[in-house]
Amino acid sequence: MFHNIAEDIVFVLIRHKILDIDPRDVYIYGTEIIILNGSLLIIFMLMSFLFKEWNHFLAYLIIFIPLRIFTGGYHAKTSEHCFWLSITIYGISLMFVHFMQYLNVEWELKFISIISCIIILVMTPLINENNPLSESQKNRNRIITYAFLVFDLILFILLDSSYSEFTISELIFVCLNALLLIAGKLKFRRILLWKQELLELEITIVVLLDA
Repeated sequence: MFHNIAEDIVFVLIRHKILDIDPRDVYIYGTEIIILNGSLLIIFMLMSFLFKEWNHFLAYLIIFIPLRIFTGGYHAKTSEHCFWLSITIYGISLMFVHFMQYLNVEWELKFISIISCIIILVMTPLINENNPLSESQKNRNRIITYAFLVFDLILFILLDSSYSEFTISELIFVCLNALLLIAGKLKFRRILLWKQELLELEITIVVLLDA
């Protein structure tokens, strides 16, 4: 769906000579990402409006997005998969915040957030095989992630006593970043294992054919 819409938009722009045809695939990919992320932001904003949880949406913009950009982590195979998975995750986090006053798990959430910060510090950045990074880029992402975590900590200390609704969402999004890192790591290991098994199968076939 998103890819087809992006193709149609780029085709119209190329036909009107607004864009060059040579980097067509790059334009389609960029347009697809813009449409996907823009749609998610609008839906998240509407969900937050319905539940009257604007602090949660603000924390998503300030906490989750910057960390997600530089930590890496799990990525869905298609834009449609990413779309529905993102809505589900945001919806669950929104419900958790909305009913937090009845759950009474604030200290447990703080403890899990500390563990999540350690996970992020150790695993960042998680490399996406579709977007490999150089050593300098890895170091840059790692430093920026550390800086964001320090910023988040300062924000939490300043706001926790007087603006706890925001800081609860802050903790939740730090935990979500850590979970996406773990999920991405498990997916990466599964792909490596599959490739290794495929290579071993090819070697076995070659040996049998040469025998």
